[in-house]
Amino acid sequence: MILGAGQEGVVRRVGDFVEKRFHPGAIDASKVDWLSRALRGTMPFIPEPVWTFTEETWVLFYPWFETCPAEDLTLDEIRDFLLFCLEKNLVCANIKRANFRRRPGGGLTFVDIGAWIVPMNVDYFRDAAARAFTLAELGWTDEALRQRSRELREDDALTRLPGFADFYRELLTEHAHRQWRTAGLPEPRELAPASDVTLLIKACAMDVAVLLTQVRHIVGQLESPRRFARRVLLVDPFTGPFLREYAPGDLPGLLSSAQRLQQEGTLDEVWVAPQVPGLIAEVNAMWFGLACEATHSAYGVPITPQLWGFDQVRTRYVLQCDLDVLVGRSDFGHDYLEEMRAAASPEDALGVAFNIPQPAGVMSRPYGAPPGAFVPEVRCGLLDLDRVRACRPLPNELVGGRLARSWYRSLEGHQQRHGLRTLRGGDARTFYVHPPNALKKDEVFLARVRDLVGQGRVPDVQRGQWDLTGHVKDWAYEPRRESIVFLIKGRNAGLSRVRRCLGSLAMQEDPRFGVVLIDDASEGLSPWRLGPLLEPFRDRCTLVRHARHAGRIPNFRLGIRELCADPEALVVILDMDDALLSRTAVGRLRAEYERGCDVVLASMFRPDKPTKLYHPDFVEPRRHWGGEVWIHLRAFRKRLFDAIPPEDLQLDGRWIEQCTDYATMLPIVEACRQPVYIPEYLYFHERSTPRTPEVRAIKDDIIRRILAKRS
Repeated sequence: MILGAGQEGVVRRVGDFVEKRFHPGAIDASKVDWLSRALRGTMPFIPEPVWTFTEETWVLFYPWFETCPAEDLTLDEIRDFLLFCLEKNLVCANIKRANFRRRPGGGLTFVDIGAWIVPMNVDYFRDAAARAFTLAELGWTDEALRQRSRELREDDALTRLPGFADFYRELLTEHAHRQWRTAGLPEPRELAPASDVTLLIKACAMDVAVLLTQVRHIVGQLESPRRFARRVLLVDPFTGPFLREYAPGDLPGLLSSAQRLQQEGTLDEVWVAPQVPGLIAEVNAMWFGLACEATHSAYGVPITPQLWGFDQVRTRYVLQCDLDVLVGRSDFGHDYLEEMRAAASPEDALGVAFNIPQPAGVMSRPYGAPPGAFVPEVRCGLLDLDRVRACRPLPNELVGGRLARSWYRSLEGHQQRHGLRTLRGGDARTFYVHPPNALKKDEVFLARVRDLVGQGRVPDVQRGQWDLTGHVKDWAYEPRRESIVFLIKGRNAGLSRVRRCLGSLAMQEDPRFGVVLIDDASEGLSPWRLGPLLEPFRDRCTLVRHARHAGRIPNFRLGIRELCADPEALVVILDMDDALLSRTAVGRLRAEYERGCDVVLASMFRPDKPTKLYHPDFVEPRRHWGGEVWIHLRAFRKRLFDAIPPEDLQLDGRWIEQCTDYATMLPIVEACRQPVYIPEYLYFHERSTPRTPEVRAIKDDIIRRILAKRS
C-alpha cells in the first residue's frame, strides 16, 4: 500500500512495517549515518528507522503504528514537538500539515524522514517554528505556507507576525527551564532556629572603613545552618585615642553604615553603649563591685561597653566576636553552633572558644580545658551568660581611678579560684583568624585573606595560629589549569540568578572544565552565600570576592592573565546573571577546541528579543559595527587575550567600563586564525541593564571610539 510519494522517494506500508525507498542520489551515506545516530530515542515524535542499501538506493523501515491525519494542528502539540526538537538538537525543516500524523492518544508524529531533518541550526529552527506557528495558530494552509515561506525568514516579518514573538519566547524559556531542572544543585537550606543564641558583633569608631564588608562577612559566614535569635552590632562610642590605633575614628560614619546594614536586613539591631558616667558606674558596680565611671581600663582596653552589651542580651547564650575576625567555613552544613552549645553543657563550663585553623590532617579536636583554664575568648567565642552573670562580682581593682583588668581577665581569675573552665577544641571545618592591627592598613592583602579564609582555604603557615600570618605569596588564589575555563563575572546579580548560572554548569554532560568566579563587590550577604552553590565545582573553581568594585576589564585581566595557567586554554565568558542553555554546551566547545579552533562563538537566546538571530563576521568586523563578534556565547584561547595591548582596552587612559565585549572581542577576532560559529542555542542572555535612548547614545559613542582603534 502506497502511503505517499515525494521528491525524495516513495513510502509504502509493507505488512507490519513502513518502508521509504529513496530515489537514487536523493540521500547519501553520510546523511544516513547522521540520521541513524540522531533518530535514536525519538519515538513517538519521529519514528526510529532501520536503514539498508539495496539496488543502488537507500531504504528505511520502521514498525507501522496507528495514526490519523493531522488536519487541525494545535499550538500545544506544536510546542511539544518543537521542545522535543530542541532537546534532541535537531530540526525538522520541512514543516507542513502533510508531514505530521496524530497519534490516537494525542500528540504529533513527524513522518518526513530524510534530508530535511538536519542538525540544530537556529536559522532553520526559527523558520520551522514560524511555519508550525502559522499552521496551528493562524490557520494557514500548506499552499499558503509554500507561497509565503520566504517572508518567514526575515526578522521584521517575524516581529510583525501576530503572537509569534511571545510564542517563541515562551518556547525557548520553557526549554531553558527543562535543561536547568537537570542541574541537581542542592536546594537552599532552610535555616534551623537557634532561639537561645544572640550574635553580638563588637565595633568601634576606628572600624568605619571595613564595617560593611566585615559585618556582611561575619553574618554570612556564621548564619548557616542555624539562624540566630538576633544579630546585633554593639558600638563602642569611644572616639580615641585608641589602643594599637591603625585608623582615625569616625563615629558618625560608622553609625551611618550600621543603619544601612540594619535596613538591608543583615543586622536586626544596633546598640550604642552609653557614655553617661552614672550608667557606666552602675554597669561596673554590677560586674566588679566597683563604681568606676571609666569605660576603658588603665591600659586602654574597652570594658564597660561590652559588659553593657551583655546586659542587653535576652538569650542564654551569646556568640560574641570582634568586628575584625575572619571566619572560615569549608562546609556550610557543619552545625558548629549546636556543637558549641553541647560542649558548653557541663555545669563548670562558662563558654566555648571558637576554633582556629587546624594542622593538615586534623579533622577535629575534643572540646576540653583543665580546671581554671582557659582565658575566656574575647575575640570570638560562645558565652553562657546565665553562668557568667552568676559569677559576679568579678575580681578587679582600680588603678588611677580606672579598672586594672579587662572583663575577660577578671573572669579568668574567677575561673581559677573556682575551678571553672572556658573550653577549646572543635571541628576543623569551621574556624576563625584574627588580623593584628598592624596588618589592617594593607586593605588589598586583607581583602584577599578575608576571601580565602571565608572559603576555608588557608596556607600551611596559618594552620595552628590564631593571628593572621604569612605573606602575599602564601595567600594566593589557586590558578586554573583545565583546558576549558569558564570566567564568570558580575555584581549584584542576585542569588537566584547566580544559582541559575551555576546550575547550568552543573548540568553539563562533560564536566571537564574549570571555573573562575569573580564577584565584583556585590552588596549585602550574597557574596558570602556563594559557598554552597560552588560545592559541585569545589576542586575546580577559583572564587574571588572583591571588597571594592574593580571593574570589568580589571576582572578580565585578573581572571584570564593571572588565574588561567595554560596559554592554550579555551576561556569561556559567562555573565553571572546569564546561563548556559544546553547540557551539551561544554561538549560542543570541546569538539571545536580539539579541532584547533582558537575562537568559538555560539548562538544566544534573548528573551527581550526572542526572534533575533546573530551572524558573526570574522573577516571585517571592525567595518561592520563589530560584526556581531561580541555575542554570547564567546570563547577564545587565553593567549589571544594576553596579547591585547593595555591601551586597546582603555579610553582616555582609563579602563573601558562599558561595551567591553566589543573592546575585547575585536582584537581577539582580528588576531585569531581558526574561528568558528556554532549555530545552536547554547546561551541564555537575559539583559538586566536599562535600555534608554540616553544609554544607547553613550554606548554608541564608546563603540565608535573602540572601532576607531587600530586593527
